[in-house]
Amino acid sequence: MRRLIYVFSTLLALTVFLGIENANAGEGQVTVGAQAGEVGLGGDVGNTYGSALGVGAFFSYAASDFLEFELGWLSSKHSGNGLNLAQNAYNLDIIYDVDQFDIFVPYIKGGAEFVTHQQDIVNVSPAGITSTNLTGFGLNVGLGARVDLGKNFMTALDFDFHNIFNTTVTPIGGSGSINAIQSYFTVLLRFGFAFGGGGGSWLNRK
Repeated sequence: MRRLIYVFSTLLALTVFLGIENANAGEGQVTVGAQAGEVGLGGDVGNTYGSALGVGAFFSYAASDFLEFELGWLSSKHSGNGLNLAQNAYNLDIIYDVDQFDIFVPYIKGGAEFVTHQQDIVNVSPAGITSTNLTGFGLNVGLGARVDLGKNFMTALDFDFHNIFNTTVTPIGGSGSINAIQSYFTVLLRFGFAFGGGGGSWLNRK
């Protein structure tokens, strides 16, 4: 997480130093990009499988100068206690740009997401490990900050809490269920390529 903040801060300082002012944000803008960072699983699932690096992609459309709709995907592979877990999360978010300070844009976001797991479960009897496929659903909220690196490029640092409705599974031979999909958090560094829009951008106003 510290490395992500360091990289983001370096990009921000470099952008300010170079005097980049001609960002192209605004209504109608489309952004496609990649994202990577920490995926911290919570609860019993986090204690069992641990945290991991996640990588993915996102696509956003600016419905206005301050409101965006985003589709995202994030994949991570976790391992702990001799067990493996592969998580894929798909989100649909609404992003509200709180304000725009030249090239720096703080924002808040929220939405819904669909999560799939392929994870190892320890059987009770007979003893062993079974690979299980599971799905879950939840809501997420977050905040972040974006820096427009000129007309067509952006970077952002994104903090999100993913409130997933608990999904449980009963191990083979077990008498009760255990938690399999639970809430988690992400800290992501994002890079994107933007095109279109710009006509009604805050930056282009007199």
